[in-house]
Amino acid sequence: MTTLEKFQEEAKINFIQTPSHADVELGELETADGYELFYITQDIQNLNYENEVFYYKPDFDSIMSEIRNATVFKPNESTVNVCVYDIEDWFDEYDMLNYLEGEMDEESFEEFTNDGQFDTNN
Repeated sequence: MTTLEKFQEEAKINFIQTPSHADVELGELETADGYELFYITQDIQNLNYENEVFYYKPDFDSIMSEIRNATVFKPNESTVNVCVYDIEDWFDEYDMLNYLEGEMDEESFEEFTNDGQFDTNN
């Protein structure tokens, strides 16, 4: 099992590339004068520039916080659909492993990372 697969399982995230089926969308916009902006939103059609658009790419904790906020609106569903086109660009292997270490019991985490289950090739 890859780090990405284990991360999705533990974080209850399903990465998709279909915005119409997403609970949260992560992406990039380019301004008319060539600047790159980043966004995390639950509704791209009603993008809130004050709270959902970033000049710099948000860090892992900010991304996870926004994903957790989406679960508030899905109380009966356990998995959040996250639309992201370049997972490796938004979710670093190191951050995913740190998340797993914090969420899993020590024995399970060690087993995952030491017993051949751990695959660094997302």
